[in-house]
Parts: sequence; C-alpha cells; structure tokens
Amino acid sequence: MMKKAKLMMIAAAVCCAGMLPSMAIDVQAQVQHVNGNIVKSKLRWLPASKEYMVITVTESGRQVEQRWKPADIAQMAVAPPAGWQNVVKQASESPDAAIPLLRTIMSDYKMLKYDEEAARIMATIYLNKGQPEEAIKVCEEVTRDNPAAASVSVMAPVYWQSLIAADKTSRLEKMLDEAAVSAPRPIAAKALIARGDLLKKQNRPRDALKDGYLRVVFLFSNEKDAAAEALYKAAEAHDELHQTTYAEKMRQTLLTRYSDSPYARKLRGGE
Repeated sequence: MMKKAKLMMIAAAVCCAGMLPSMAIDVQAQVQHVNGNIVKSKLRWLPASKEYMVITVTESGRQVEQRWKPADIAQMAVAPPAGWQNVVKQASESPDAAIPLLRTIMSDYKMLKYDEEAARIMATIYLNKGQPEEAIKVCEEVTRDNPAAASVSVMAPVYWQSLIAADKTSRLEKMLDEAAVSAPRPIAAKALIARGDLLKKQNRPRDALKDGYLRVVFLFSNEKDAAAEALYKAAEAHDELHQTTYAEKMRQTLLTRYSDSPYARKLRGGE
C-alpha cells in the first residue's frame, strides 16, 4: 500500500508539473543601453514587471543580473533560435507540422525579436488556410506585451491582412497611420497596400488606387516586394473602374521591372 501511495504521489507531481507554464529561457544577445554602453549578455523578458533581465558575467566569473526597461535599450541583436532556418524551411514545406515549433519559439523568445518572426510565419500559415481569426490570435499574443508591433514590426502586415479578412477593422486605420509615420520603409509600403485592400473591400477602388496602391507604385518603387504587389492590385482596381489602358500599363510595368516576383509569376499563370 505504501509503495502504491508513493507511486500515486509521483504521478500527481508529474501531472501538476505538466500544468505549469513553461519557464522562459535565457537568450544570448548583444545589447546597447541608451547611455551608449554595449554588453554581451543573456536576456529574459519578465512579463509581470515588463522589464528585461540582463545577465552578464564579470571577468572574475561573477554573474550580474540587472533589470532594464524596454526604453533603456537602444539596440538589441539576438542570437536566432537553434535550427531557426530549418523551422522556416519546414513552415514552407509542411506548414501544419511547423506550428508547434513556432509556438515554442514565440514563448521562449517573447519580446526578443523572434517572437515577432515566428508569429509572422504562423499567422501567414493560418491566413493561407482561410483562418484569419486564428492568425489574429497569434499576432495579438505579441501585441499584448508590445503594442507597437501592431504597426512597425515584421509581423504587422500579416496582422493587418488578417484583420481585413476577418472584417475586424475598427482599429486598423490607426495602425496604418502609425506605420506610415514610424515603420521602416518596407513595412510602411505594406501599410499603404493594406489601406488599398481595405478601401477596395469597401467597394471604393478609386480611393484604393489614390490612397493606397498608386502611392506605393510611385513612392516606394525600390521596395520590390511591395511595389510588385501594388502594381498587381492596382491593375485589378483599374479593371473594376473599366480603365483597361491603365490596367495594362500596371501589368506591363510589373512584368518588366519585377519579372522575378511572385506577382509577376502569378500574372504569367503561375509558372
């Protein structure tokens, strides 16, 4: 009886342990403080206090722990997760199988760059499967701790497209406005495309051209991915307006300037 009771206690302990949230890992990084100091350290995000634990080791081998707020950090270079390129490849070749790996990376690398990268890939998988609500949930796991990610991160464009697909656009205009002002150029260009997509979905193709696609065509021509997408969608909007000449001009520009883009291949029939 004593042996049986002991086994039951062990089983219960294992069960309870399985119910506990996974512990955040310490991630190798190089961090620059706003005062200019650069340190090689291990980082961990502390969600309760919304701070980073910065762990360094002195020359004598003593470990030093400091707490830095996000505003204290000027730049952060984070080492990628182990096998990151293989995860990216698997997401392309076998998307469903990659989802658990991406979820783990999102958890382990919270507020450490690769949570946004993993969320972008996972949300894209769900969006491609016609599940925008799931894509939104993934993105909002990131934005809960990092609201700015909704406007300026690599994840932002797929978040916007998911909101449009799910007809949840009440806050989208604010995100797009912020992206146009604050985001890096590739993401700002995608914000204009998302604005065009939103207006087009509202049966406003003329506004979609004026306030979205054509701005990318003329102002962001060096952003090849965005420019190719904008030309493709501008042609479709011109077709809706029965502006055949302009639509053909957009398509010819796409085939000439961005011939190796996915949108050019799509225009040629998916070759």
